[in-house]
Amino acid sequence: MITQAGLSWIELFPGPSSRPPSAVQIIALAEIYQTTPRRLLAPEALDRLPPAEREIVIRCDPGHAAVPGDQVSEAAPEPQPQPQPLIPSSIVPPLRRPVGGLQPEVEMAARRARRFVASSEASNVGPETLTQLREETARIAGAYLLQPLPTLLFDLIECQDVAFRLLEGRQRPTESVELYLLAGITSGMLAKASHDMGDPHTALTQARAAFVCADNAGHDGLRAWTRGLQSLTAYWAGWPNDAARYAMAGVEFAARTRGSSSVWLPAQEARAWAVLGDGEQAQAALDRAQAAREAVESDDLDEFGGVLSFNRPRQLYYTADTLVWLPGNEQRADRLAGEALSAYAEADPAERAFGGEAGARADQSLARVHTGDLDGAAEALRPVLDLPADQRNAGIVASAMRVHNALRVPAYARTPQARDLREEIEQYSQVSVRTALSRGR
Repeated sequence: MITQAGLSWIELFPGPSSRPPSAVQIIALAEIYQTTPRRLLAPEALDRLPPAEREIVIRCDPGHAAVPGDQVSEAAPEPQPQPQPLIPSSIVPPLRRPVGGLQPEVEMAARRARRFVASSEASNVGPETLTQLREETARIAGAYLLQPLPTLLFDLIECQDVAFRLLEGRQRPTESVELYLLAGITSGMLAKASHDMGDPHTALTQARAAFVCADNAGHDGLRAWTRGLQSLTAYWAGWPNDAARYAMAGVEFAARTRGSSSVWLPAQEARAWAVLGDGEQAQAALDRAQAAREAVESDDLDEFGGVLSFNRPRQLYYTADTLVWLPGNEQRADRLAGEALSAYAEADPAERAFGGEAGARADQSLARVHTGDLDGAAEALRPVLDLPADQRNAGIVASAMRVHNALRVPAYARTPQARDLREEIEQYSQVSVRTALSRGR
C-alpha cells in the first residue's frame, strides 16, 4: 500500500531532494490511472530511476518488444500478449482505486497537514502571558528581602498557581521551559515563605517541587539555588547534618554555573559544619565560597535579583554566622558582622535585606555575649528587637534566641543586664510573622 507520505515523495520526483519511487509503486499507480507505467514518467524521470527499476518499468510497456522499424511490413501487426505482472498479486495485492481518482486522498492529506500545523502552533500561553508572569515573578523576588512577607505572600501564591495551571495545558517546548523556570522560582520562594513562617516540612515540600521544575527546565543555576534553599531550611530547623548534606548535594550543579548560587551553596555549607563543631570543614567551605565569588558571572537568576541573588553583603553575614559558632573566633565574627552591616548600608537600596541585616546584628550580639560585653550585646541587638511583627521571620527569631540561650549560662544567671535582655527576647519571640499573617495583615 502507498502511504500518504510515500505519495508525496512520488509527486516530488524527479525534483530536488526527492527520492525515486520503486517500480512496484509506479506499476500500482499506473493501474489506478488505467495507463502504462512508462506513460506516468517524463523522460528525465525515467532516466533517473535506478537501472533495475527502470528495466522493470520499460518491460511493463506493451511496446517494449516491438519489431524494429526496418522489418515492419504493411500487414497488420499480430496482437502482442499482455505483460504478466512481475510481482504476483498474492505477495503485493493491487491497490484499490479511490472513487473519483486521487483527489480525495490529496485533500485528506492536506486536511491532516492543516491539523498538524494547528496543533503544533497551538498554545495556551498568550503572547503577553509569559512576559507578564516573568515580570511579576521578578517583582516579588526583588521585593522579598525588602518587604514584610504578608504584603507579598498572596501574590506569590497566585504566581505559582498561574504557572502550574499553564503547565497543565499545551504550549510550545520553549514556552514549557520558561514556565518550568518560573514555576520553580515561585515554588522556591514559597519554600522560603514557609520557612520564614516556621514550617520547615512545608518548606521542604515546596523546595522539592522547585527542584523538579528546575530539572524539567534543565537549569543548573536553579538546581543549585534550590539545594541551597533546602540546606537553609534544615539549618534553621536545627538539622545541621541535613543542612550539610543538602549543600553538598548541590555541588555538581554549582560547578556548572557561574551565577551567585555557586557562592551561596558553600557559604551555607560552612554554617552547617560550624554548628556541628567542624571548624576545618567550615573554613574549607568558606574558602570555596570566596573562590566562587571571584569567578562569579551573573546569570538569569541574578537578573531577577533579590532573594534569587547572593550578593557580597549576604556573604559577609554568612561568614560571620559561621565564625560565631567556632570558639576563639568571637572577635573576628564581630568584625565581619560589622563589615556586613556596613556593606548593606552602602549597597543599592534594592540589594538591602532586613533579614540579613538582622542576622548580622544578632551574630554581633552573640559574639559580644561570648566575650562578656553585655552592654555591647544589647546595643547590637536593639534594632532587631525593634522590628515589627510582620518582619520577625523564623530565622530572625531563631537568631535572637541564640543570644537568649547564650545568656542562660551560670556566669550570667544573676546578672541584671542578662536577665532583662533574656526577658525582652522572650517577649519578642512570641509575636512573629506567623502571628501577623493569622491576623490577616
